[in-house]
Amino acid sequence: MSEPTQLNDQSGNNPGPWNSGQPGQPAPGQQPPGQQGPYQGGQAYPGAQGNYNYPASGDSSAQGSYAYPGSPYGQMSPAEEPPRPKQVNRAFWLLIASAVAGLISLPFSISYMNSPEYLEYLETITRDLGLEVDSQSLSAGVASSTMSTVFGGIFGAAVTVGLALLVRAGFNWARIVLTILAVLSLVGLLGLFTTGTVSGVLTLVSLVATIAAVVLLFMKPSSEYFTRKKDYRQAKKFGGYQA
Repeated sequence: MSEPTQLNDQSGNNPGPWNSGQPGQPAPGQQPPGQQGPYQGGQAYPGAQGNYNYPASGDSSAQGSYAYPGSPYGQMSPAEEPPRPKQVNRAFWLLIASAVAGLISLPFSISYMNSPEYLEYLETITRDLGLEVDSQSLSAGVASSTMSTVFGGIFGAAVTVGLALLVRAGFNWARIVLTILAVLSLVGLLGLFTTGTVSGVLTLVSLVATIAAVVLLFMKPSSEYFTRKKDYRQAKKFGGYQA
């Protein structure tokens, strides 16, 4: 008797040890029809933390815009220079006016130091110190006072202008230095009119302008400007981007 032949099932799959599953089920190593692999475009990588959606191949809209969750680089924007508040601008011009007033006072100071009133004042001080008074020592005193006044005035004006420019640019350390110098200049009020009335008035105007500038530089808009300016310089140093 001949062995019965094995008929194909209606699904078209031959039964046998290599296809012993249910009809319509894929064989081992095969994928069900209509399904894509786990690494196809637009699918998440299995086992990866977070929702990392990789762009499908050929998707040009997603190229160059990879924003990974939790990464600060996806939230950074180009650094923008902060606007300068009016308080800082006013402080700048007050410092310039202070320097100009100091320079204007120099000729009046020099003129007073070569006057008979100043010679009498210098002679009185010399005698109070127990020193001998003669014309040679008085002339040397006048020359020394004149030179120190000229160089001190020019140097002070240059420092004031330099600090004004640095403060306007947003350097906080310049604001601190300017504050220290303004406090130290208050000591000069003790001998304000020793170089003449006009020179004393101009020196007082210069000092008042400097103190007013310092007050403006420590107002809230100015302090915020110095903080933002520092962040801007750091961002420019590291690529020009800030969070």
